[in-house]
Amino acid sequence: MIERMRTSILVLVLCAALGATAASAAVTVSATVAAGTTLSVNGTGSPTFSLTLNGVDQTTSYSLPLSVVDARGLATGGGWNLTITSTQFTDGSGHTFPATASTITGISPTPSCGTGSTCTVPTNSVGNSNLALPAAATAPAAVKFFNAANATGLGTINVAAAVSVTVPANVFAGTYSSTVTVAAVAGP
Repeated sequence: MIERMRTSILVLVLCAALGATAASAAVTVSATVAAGTTLSVNGTGSPTFSLTLNGVDQTTSYSLPLSVVDARGLATGGGWNLTITSTQFTDGSGHTFPATASTITGISPTPSCGTGSTCTVPTNSVGNSNLALPAAATAPAAVKFFNAANATGLGTINVAAAVSVTVPANVFAGTYSSTVTVAAVAGP
């Protein structure tokens, strides 16, 4: 008898479930995403190199790591350029490397998204495999060495320029420095 009641209740519950109609509601959610104003570049390391004079001209290199932030969210009219200039390497006592000592040899490693950023990796159209890095006692006009085409380079991007430095055999031993200035400029 108890078994028969269970079966009857189960049949009634199933019939009720099958005969019931479901109610639903569609809700539209609106979102407003405001464009930011940030287009910036920052150095993310302290490049160094060292060598020992040996009587012949030598070439060494360093990596110039950068972080570019494009928070403008522009689908059209966006993109950006990186420009670069520098002062000559000097030891502070009047000894310098030639103004033509530094050359950008490329971008390495491949640009990538910064930590915590879903980015759009930049599409670059600037030839930078043998680009003279301008240098003088006072930094001369900057040159473009990397860019992001329209609708690319959004978010935080890690970019590193590979820089080659020719050190003549006739320089004086010492500690030399150069100030490299990189700017992010709107437009591809």
